Amino acid sequence: MLSKISYMALAQIFFAFTSVVSILVLPKLLSLESFGYYQLFIFFANYVELLHFGLSDGIYLRYGGRRFESISKRTLKSQIYAMEILYALECLIIFFAVYTLSFDKRLFLYIAISGAITVPRSFLYNLLQSINEIKKSIVVLLIERIFVLLSIAIVYFVDFDKARFLIFSFIFARFISFAYICFLCRDVFKAKTTPFVKSLFYIFKNMRIGIKLTISTLCNIFLIFIARSMIAWKFSVIVFGKISLVLSLLNFALFFINAFSAILFPILRNKSANEQNEIFKILDDGLSVIFIFLFLFAYPMQILLALWLPKYADALHYMPIIFAIFLCEGKTLLLTNSYFKALRKEQQMLRVNLIILTLFPIFIMLAVVVSDDLFIIMFCLFLSLFLKYVALSRELAKFINGVNFYNIGTDFFYSVCFVFLSRAAGEAYSFCLAVAIFIFLFALKRKNLIRLFRFAKTAEFK
Repeated sequence: MLSKISYMALAQIFFAFTSVVSILVLPKLLSLESFGYYQLFIFFANYVELLHFGLSDGIYLRYGGRRFESISKRTLKSQIYAMEILYALECLIIFFAVYTLSFDKRLFLYIAISGAITVPRSFLYNLLQSINEIKKSIVVLLIERIFVLLSIAIVYFVDFDKARFLIFSFIFARFISFAYICFLCRDVFKAKTTPFVKSLFYIFKNMRIGIKLTISTLCNIFLIFIARSMIAWKFSVIVFGKISLVLSLLNFALFFINAFSAILFPILRNKSANEQNEIFKILDDGLSVIFIFLFLFAYPMQILLALWLPKYADALHYMPIIFAIFLCEGKTLLLTNSYFKALRKEQQMLRVNLIILTLFPIFIMLAVVVSDDLFIIMFCLFLSLFLKYVALSRELAKFINGVNFYNIGTDFFYSVCFVFLSRAAGEAYSFCLAVAIFIFLFALKRKNLIRLFRFAKTAEFK
């Protein structure tokens, strides 16, 4: 029997394949205008689910680690209906706001329809993950990804309005996955609804809990958004497009990591303080080795992507920085964020994220004004995200004993050496450095790495 983590790993390999196809194949199949139109839809469609104002995240935090049988189905059903009404009101307000603008009304309609499906689906999806029904939640995403992959294959063979066809296919895929998750949670819809006043009490209670996590998520999104906006302002649209490609690869990789964080959260909720400390130490050591091992793929990826997309070759020189960001953001998502949620310290996590979000625009603005070198701006993005990782770890150290600042220091040292060696001497030398560091870390921490893989296989530490 495969463990839940093993199932997630296999599913993420398939998700990685579909993401790579979307990122690397669609630019070759669509015109620049069609690809831009589709990307604009995807951008809004992926973030429209945040219009739940913390309700879905509140469900995720409140019911994490509990069994489905112990959760009131009546209150869940009432909250789903209330959330759809709230979303409809939000769409009306947004529609009247954009009606006087030059925004494409038809595109807004596509986004609104997608959101009407995505918002309740995210509610039920978070519910499945919080109660540790990982295999069922994986199937929900698999259904959606298979339909998206089929639509891309159809676009390759036929000639019509490809962008709108992909948008319709995306909405249809979301609808099919939503229908399936409703079937999985059919006990919720069979239940009677609670009285309106009582359901409002639960809605506001869950919103109050979840809004902190939602805002923290938005802070992470805004950090990357600010960096991309500064690049668009300082440089040309062409440079912005090229950098957007490598940042899209980063977002895809972080989505991969976030999926494992969703598994870790309910596991941690059911562990004692001593077990949580032990798990943190083993994850921290093991993940450092794994992320340094991933550094080995930066140079080969740069070569392959440059051959496939030669117009983006100059932007691919920033791949070492992207991998360094992946290390600090990956450990932030998988370690610090998971523990803040498991310990129900989302208030402290929000405070750190807001402080970093306040300071980062000043930091990146100075970099943009002082320097015309895109490398400096990208490196400032890495420094800001690593500073956030350090600040979150420092805050987390108040609640658990497993935080190792020596590991954080060595992660920073390896990352900076990797980035600057690739800049000064070339990617081949940084590749050799990554090999040497990986061999050293593997020899030093191989026992913890073995324990980490044992956990991935059995979901228990021995």
